[in-house]
Formats: sequence, structure tokens, C-alpha cells
Amino acid sequence: MYLNAAWRRCSERFDEVASFIDVSAAAIRMSSDPSIRSDLYGSWVLLTYASCQFALHEIGKGCMLFLGERYSNPSRMPEQVLRAHEKMSFEAVRRLSDGDLKDKALVRQALQNIYSKNWASHSPLLKIERNVWPDNVREWMKRLGINDGDLAWMSQPASDSSETYASRLSELVSERNPIAHGDSPSRLLSAPLMKDWLTECRGFMENCCMSASLHLSREHKPRLRSVGAVDRKVIDKLGKSTIPILKTNVSVRVGDHVLLADGNERKKIARIESIKSSGKSHDEVPVGFEAVAFGLNKPHQGCGVYLTP
Repeated sequence: MYLNAAWRRCSERFDEVASFIDVSAAAIRMSSDPSIRSDLYGSWVLLTYASCQFALHEIGKGCMLFLGERYSNPSRMPEQVLRAHEKMSFEAVRRLSDGDLKDKALVRQALQNIYSKNWASHSPLLKIERNVWPDNVREWMKRLGINDGDLAWMSQPASDSSETYASRLSELVSERNPIAHGDSPSRLLSAPLMKDWLTECRGFMENCCMSASLHLSREHKPRLRSVGAVDRKVIDKLGKSTIPILKTNVSVRVGDHVLLADGNERKKIARIESIKSSGKSHDEVPVGFEAVAFGLNKPHQGCGVYLTP
């Protein structure tokens, strides 16, 4: 629901940056001016960084929409999340009280908003106002109650190289900061290498979204909403990552995230990598589409397929 919709918007943004790199790389090949290549490379770095910031904003917004719908009274939230909400909110109130007369006039309303039924619309719980260093992102996710064990993927290889998701994002921030302050890039990467870097940073943000989705599903236990009934007659005849659906209950597109669950156990979040029906591939299928198979990026383990929070 909220988080899958958020990830769709994030994916579109990363795709736009990838397309821009391709188009601008053609312009570089047509020019002999070194300053053009330097300026375009700088734009690649800035846009990749901006896409990561956008992703965290959208993921955070999706989480807040979920929490706001789940808890009309924030005091009913799990203790760790409530305390993080209060801490961030009171810090925002303190800044208002230290401000000018216009800011001070907002203090009373800001205090009322902390425990109002519309608390989620005003809460700074998941606002991230610092550079997206991995440690800052880790702290940001811990406000939701996500622990270090669920963020172990940050230390895993981001690609075939030995570089991890965290190291690749750290490198991006290090590359971006001087460029954002007007300095020329200290190096120039080719378009293919830049797109690889973009893909790795995209993977970091996708893992953030998946971690948040799984945590919210497990800890807050929203009602499961099936994507469609699994065809148990043929599931064992297909690959371990291909799951057949008799009829879709919602529209589904390639790249969507789904929750895999078995009974009350919510096991993992997977990405739909392919959609096939009657031997044909589809980018998207509507509600009510029959006899369709989803190719997932993870083994399904015989689970049912459900919407993410």
C-alpha cells in the first residue's frame, strides 16, 4: 500500500536519472570541451544524491501515513516509536520557542499536535535533515524501532565487488558535498560506471524500504491483504522464485514489493522481477487478471503473497 506506492515513485526517480546519464553521455561524446564533461559528471553525482534524499523522504512519508492510519492516538504506539516521536517533536517545539515572534506564536499549536489525532501529519519523527551518510540513515530507521540486526544488509556487498552498500553510499556523500559547494569534481567517471554507482545507491534505498515494510508488518500487524490466491496445484512445478496466482486482487507491476507470509508468520519482502501469463511477459497487470505468474527476487517458500504496509 503506502510503502509500495512510495517505492514506485522512488523507482521512477532513479530511472529518470539513469536516462539522463545516457542522454548526457551522448553529448559528452560529441564535445571536446573538458568543462562540459566535468559539469555533466557533477550533475550525475548531484542527481544521484538527490534521488537518495527523495527516496528517504518518500519512504518516511509512507511510514508516517501507515502509522497515522494505524494509531489515531500516538500514545498507543510501541514505546520506542512513541518516545522517538516525542523526542523529535519536543526538539522542534524548542526550536520554535527560541525563534522570533512568528515562531513563538506557533508553539502552542505545535504542542497540541504532538498528541492530536492528526499527529502523523505534523510529526518530525522521520524527517532527515542531515546528509545521507549511512550512520545517519541507520539512526533514522532506528526511530521506527528497527534494530541493527535488521540492517545487516548495509555491510553486505552491493555488487560483484567487495564494496558494501554502506561504503558506496558513503562514497557518494563524499563525492557530492564539495560539488554541491561549488568545487569541480576531483575525478570523472564514465557513464557506465556512474550508472553502476546509481544502481548500488538505488539498492541501498530499496533495502531501506524493504526493511521498513517488513518491520511495520511484523511489529504493527496490519490486516493482511492478499495480492491474489496462490495456485497450489502448479506451484511445485515452477521454480522456487516463481509463484502462480489464480486471479489478481489488485493491479501489480514489475518492480513492486510484496509481503510473503505463511499463516501468521510474515517472512520477507520480495520484489516482483517479472510477470508472465500464457507465455507472454507483462510490465503490469490490472485487477482481476487471471492465471498469472510472478517471478520474485527471493524464494517464495510456498508463502502467500500480500500487500506491503
